[in-house]
Amino acid sequence: MNWTDTTLVMLPGLHGTARLYEPALALDWGGMQAVAMALPGHGAQDYEALAKGLSSTLPPGDLVLLAESFSTPLAMLLAAKALPRVKALVLVSGFCSSPQPGGIGWLPLQPIFSLTPPVFLLKQFLTGEDASPDLLAALTNTADRAPAATLAERVRVVLALREEDCPDLAGLPVLLLQARQDRVIPWDAQSQLERHFPEAACHWIDGPHLLMQTRGQECREAVLGFLAGGH
Repeated sequence: MNWTDTTLVMLPGLHGTARLYEPALALDWGGMQAVAMALPGHGAQDYEALAKGLSSTLPPGDLVLLAESFSTPLAMLLAAKALPRVKALVLVSGFCSSPQPGGIGWLPLQPIFSLTPPVFLLKQFLTGEDASPDLLAALTNTADRAPAATLAERVRVVLALREEDCPDLAGLPVLLLQARQDRVIPWDAQSQLERHFPEAACHWIDGPHLLMQTRGQECREAVLGFLAGGH
């Protein structure tokens, strides 16, 4: 397949902004045009509502959807709605059911998200110790700008997610990019995603949860190799 006529659409993580994809957008994606979409900052944040709202704003023509973390179940629903023009799906640090204990939902999430996250927590859970100052600054600025109520609602949506909420997308080429040092998505959730897509290609990268931001070149090479393999 000639991928130069295809648009690579990047969907963001919990923060919901396109800003953290800026370095990835500057990479050469094998002739594909790359765009990043933001999530709405207000209104319903459940996956069905987000998919309904975003499906009409997807670029025209053939698409490859690339989503990370929070948006991976959203990308599955968008792929189901936009078939057959979605030609491949790339899920980065993804999951198909709640990756964390439901008891987290009882925490006062909105006040927690009103606080600026300390750098040591960003490094421990998201970026690893070798994160660049620019990435850490971007993460801090993004956290400060995102509405705390919206972030809290997205966490509750994730905690309520069940595997049966996610389509299996039989016949669609799927690439799973998994982080070996992921401290957000546990091993059992990663394994469940692999079982949900038994025919998917799975590529493990030695990096933290934010693979696209910390291992962008390796992610790019994995995606282009996957697409060049006949998918």
